[in-house]
Amino acid sequence: MRIGFDARMITHPGIGRYIGCLLPELVRQAPEHKFVVFGDPGKLGEVSRAGNIQVSSWDVPIYSVWEQIPPFRSFADIDLLHVPHFNIPLLFRKKMVVTIHDLIYLLLPEAVSSPMAKHYASFMINSALKKAERVITVSNHTREDLLDVFGEQYSAKIKVIHEASGKNFQRVNDKARIADVRCRYRLSERIILYVGSVKPHKNIPTLLEVFARLKAWGVPHQLVICGRWDKKEEHLKDKISDRHVRYLGEIPVEDLVTLYSIADVLVHLSLYEGFGLTVLEAMQCGVPVVVSDSSSLPEVAGTAAFVVSPHNLEQIADTVYNVLVNRQLRAGMIETGLEHAKRFSWSETARQTLGIYRSVVR
Repeated sequence: MRIGFDARMITHPGIGRYIGCLLPELVRQAPEHKFVVFGDPGKLGEVSRAGNIQVSSWDVPIYSVWEQIPPFRSFADIDLLHVPHFNIPLLFRKKMVVTIHDLIYLLLPEAVSSPMAKHYASFMINSALKKAERVITVSNHTREDLLDVFGEQYSAKIKVIHEASGKNFQRVNDKARIADVRCRYRLSERIILYVGSVKPHKNIPTLLEVFARLKAWGVPHQLVICGRWDKKEEHLKDKISDRHVRYLGEIPVEDLVTLYSIADVLVHLSLYEGFGLTVLEAMQCGVPVVVSDSSSLPEVAGTAAFVVSPHNLEQIADTVYNVLVNRQLRAGMIETGLEHAKRFSWSETARQTLGIYRSVVR
């Protein structure tokens, strides 16, 4: 097979992690197939050096009209195209597999910049469902959202294939590396951590209120927020200027792994997630996790995390406080989390994805 893969979003949070972890594993498991990877060659790194990869330069902006004018010559000799987001090339006439991560643009009005953006997302997702031979969703929750919004007629073509944490997310015990990260980012000894973009649906105001309550109860911790900033959350800048709150922005993966390793708890109170990859990353680094009971998060966390209502301040604060002060509870959560994270692997994700490719081409 000659498999086309749209890798233009490899530097984006979330979907970029999906591409960056899945693509190398696909290439490794299927040396008999040729992968034609579309994107910016300068961003593809080590994966572009594999013997069964051909890089085709195509770096047009995401969601632009230009991505609807694909490189037809490069598309002509592929058997299948995998698009890892709903922004498919509408003029592509061959077989296509599409991954849809979530329906946030349709289900959460605050997540879109304008009504036009919502209409665009609805049209493109509907088009992807119609044109694709198979649609991959990263959680059962996203699959159910698709069927609820667009109809049960698409049920047979939608396959759930979970994501996983990268192999590099392992607990760091190197004291010099830990000291370096603490110094460079000005971190205290005790940390409550949030990892993810700062967007309206991520429920950061509630996280800040919970942290204020914990400080009033005397916890010595610093709240560390790590992820890409969204301009719609400018009103939060005054609240995160507190000396006990550190916003780090996006940081290199090697620093993020260390950050997980020194945190006492990850708190993720999002109102909507297609998967919630940071939950598994934290568990794999030996961090107890508290998540909201919204969307796919209970599906991903299983029984290895505490699940709370994202709007119940008292319940969240009580739960986080117990995790912080009860060493026996923390130890049990760490052990359970490490075992739970082993159920997810990019090797299995790639194996199932290759199975989709083969069934489509046959």
